[in-house]
Amino acid sequence: MDPNQTYLSMFRAMRDGDHETARELAQALKRWFAIGGFYPYQYTPKAMNAYIADVLRRTAYLDCLN
Repeated sequence: MDPNQTYLSMFRAMRDGDHETARELAQALKRWFAIGGFYPYQYTPKAMNAYIADVLRRTAYLDCLN
């Protein structure tokens, strides 16, 4: 995984209203970090984890649709 590209894709998906894609990418990043994957170089772990949590919170409604 390239967490830099994944983060940018997640950010763009949220910006564009593609919440399903953003949620999938946020979950993938969360799993990546949980197994010891490296963080994108331009963001602190704290900032990255906070944004992932925000994306997951803002897209939680998708779980109710399935």
